[in-house]
Amino acid sequence: MTKGHKAIFLDIDGTLSWHGAAPCDADIAAMRRARDAGHAVLINTGRSQGILPEAMLGVDWLDGYLCGCGTQLLMHGQEIFGGTLDRPLLREVARHFLQEQGRCCLFEAEQGAYLIQCGTDFNPWLTALPVTKEDDFETRYPHARITKLTLYGSFTPAEEALYHGRLEPVIQSSGLWYEAILPGRGKGVGLRRVCQALEIPVENSIAIGDSDNDLDMFAHAGVAVAMAESSPTALRAARYKTGRCGEGGVAQAIRALVFGEGALERADEK
Repeated sequence: MTKGHKAIFLDIDGTLSWHGAAPCDADIAAMRRARDAGHAVLINTGRSQGILPEAMLGVDWLDGYLCGCGTQLLMHGQEIFGGTLDRPLLREVARHFLQEQGRCCLFEAEQGAYLIQCGTDFNPWLTALPVTKEDDFETRYPHARITKLTLYGSFTPAEEALYHGRLEPVIQSSGLWYEAILPGRGKGVGLRRVCQALEIPVENSIAIGDSDNDLDMFAHAGVAVAMAESSPTALRAARYKTGRCGEGGVAQAIRALVFGEGALERADEK
């Protein structure tokens, strides 16, 4: 990193908090201190705008929200850039997953979310409307603006053919779920676009995350930091490792990398 202002990008789940809860006091204090010193602090999340945690909206310790794996940037109440899935694609996706017994599909939107075969209790913090017919986004929900998909289960050849040229999968190494986003997006591309908008060199960006959908963010950031309980692939991709989610891990990283207070463990050290 060079001297000057930094741009700090933070994943939510497993990094800042669990299940949409507010971050711990130490993390909030560190983010507020960084902003007061002139640095930018932004969320960089797989979550769409419609399922951002209420505890993180309208707060004085964030400058903006990069949502949907780099699809949409919101700053100071304004959309800086965005993108949505078109109706013909939504119809095809709905048709496919309605025929896949036991497969859950989550359509994430700018306002709320929509579910196929997930059950109302599959995620207690999420309120979503059901999709029961392939044309629901043309009839029941014509105004829904879908920005990405989350699919439960492994990525299949049929889905590869369905998405070809229209969606890019973001695979989790666990195989339990994956995301599908608009081509040419991703957390890393979004990070670069934000840095350009803020006129902050990309080498002065700090990315903090914990899972496989943070790998793209790590690859583009000036410095990548993995949480203590990150996935093995995220730990291998990061330069540094910090403390646990909810226990001041984000604060530890900000103090070390922004203010030179303390040092972080290298991610490849035992």
